[in-house]
Amino acid sequence: MPEPQSESLRTAASWSVPHDGRPNSNARSAFRAAYFRNVAEKLATLTLGRLIVSKLASRARAWHAGAQVPPLTSVRTAVIAHVFYPELLVEVAECRRWLPQGTALHVTAPAERLGELTDFFANMSDVVIHEVENRGRDIAPFLQVLGSGSLDCYDAVLKLHTKRSPHLIDGDIRRRLFFHALAGSPDTIAAVLRAFETPTTGIVGWSRSYRRGDSYWHRNEHRCRELLTRMGCDGDSAELSFLEGSMFWFRPRALDPLRQLALSAADFEPEIGQIDGTLHHAIERLFCHAAVLANYSIVDTCGRPLAAPSATMGHHWIE
Repeated sequence: MPEPQSESLRTAASWSVPHDGRPNSNARSAFRAAYFRNVAEKLATLTLGRLIVSKLASRARAWHAGAQVPPLTSVRTAVIAHVFYPELLVEVAECRRWLPQGTALHVTAPAERLGELTDFFANMSDVVIHEVENRGRDIAPFLQVLGSGSLDCYDAVLKLHTKRSPHLIDGDIRRRLFFHALAGSPDTIAAVLRAFETPTTGIVGWSRSYRRGDSYWHRNEHRCRELLTRMGCDGDSAELSFLEGSMFWFRPRALDPLRQLALSAADFEPEIGQIDGTLHHAIERLFCHAAVLANYSIVDTCGRPLAAPSATMGHHWIE
């Protein structure tokens, strides 16, 4: 049996076919470009990415970091992680290694996972466990905690989840790459904290996960545009720009436009293993829009701009 295709390869064609059923030349060209870009990224993940997250490379980075200690900073930090797979808790906990002392870890998990979480974190401090319904993957639980105000006391929060993506051949490697790119070294953490010292920074993400263009709507365009209109954006003309994988650093106030939608777990579809077209897939594509609508900028982990508010355009996506 052939390996399952990625979401990009399986669904990219759906956005590009006009109502008469005949894709035009521009649509065909865009699909080909998206296809080959996806193939190149898969190959890079399965080769170079596998090496970057290997045990040998991890040991080398730890040796290089040596006796470095977490930075002293005035930026108030936290981590929020959705844990559906408790066997990956070690990876989640490791992401606090280079963060400032006292960084809180907020963990969301369904009731059937709470026993394993309680045992794992028994001897760890600054851990808050939130029981949530198994609905909306990591997105619905995240919005529940965000809406509760539990994160409002922080300046910078790292959003993670135990992403496995079993339908992707590189799912596990991609998760470990996200963890490494966002919190895998003292230098990365120092750069992220410097970015949040600028009060207009709303989101800091991994540049390799930044997606822009119509090929990434997949089966979510209509719902995304409806939600953008509810958030106060011109949904009909909005251009798609987002951080794939829904893992990034954020300033809680920057996501107020999403918070104000007041979505609850009941608004999300029951979990049946969907790989596209659900409310949580739509929300994944709106975090960057929310930040820009709230007049915050988006940068990568090196401080390079990805998007910023614009007085004349409303949104200004950096080329």
